[in-house]
Amino acid sequence: MRATTQALTQTTQRPRRTVRAIATALVAIATMAAAPAGAQSGNTRGLFVGLQYSGASVSVKEAAENLEFGSGFGLHAGLGISDNVSFLVNFDRNVLNRRRDNNDVTVTNYDALLRYHLFPAAGSPLRVFGTVGATGRAATGTTEFEGVAPTAGAGLHINVTPMIGLTGTALWTFGNMTSLQDLTGGGTTRETFRSTATRVQVGASLYLFR
Repeated sequence: MRATTQALTQTTQRPRRTVRAIATALVAIATMAAAPAGAQSGNTRGLFVGLQYSGASVSVKEAAENLEFGSGFGLHAGLGISDNVSFLVNFDRNVLNRRRDNNDVTVTNYDALLRYHLFPAAGSPLRVFGTVGATGRAATGTTEFEGVAPTAGAGLHINVTPMIGLTGTALWTFGNMTSLQDLTGGGTTRETFRSTATRVQVGASLYLFR
């Protein structure tokens, strides 16, 4: 009974830790950049490239297949066509832990996203944005899946200098377009599952040709 209670407690605490991690990352970005960004423009136009830390978890319709929160890194590139609208392509890879048997699973994401800065106006160095798009994803390990699903999220962009920006983003990829293959025990199955992936990214972007 005591072991069961401890397991339930740990399961309840994990989502809370994920939310705390996202909030802490965004607050840290704001704290680090608030002072130097004060005199900078909030311009997000032009070509940019960058890299980011990425954390992710995947919840699958079959609870036993849930992949617990794990970390990794990624790269991104984009084009700001106005002070409010940017197009972004992103790649990241995370090592997650499969809840059922405690084995590692590597999850790779390829994103094509539209980012819209909501507020304040372009003159502000700190801006809040929303983002939507599509994500191609694949996992390798004791669990394998692949497919394309819609993605939505929100984040915070801070201009440290006219050429350097820091960004914190929370993304959710959801839908029932995931094809899953379970290789455990030598068996092979392939089905479609409803799944939701949660990611948090903390990164830096270099704006070129300014």
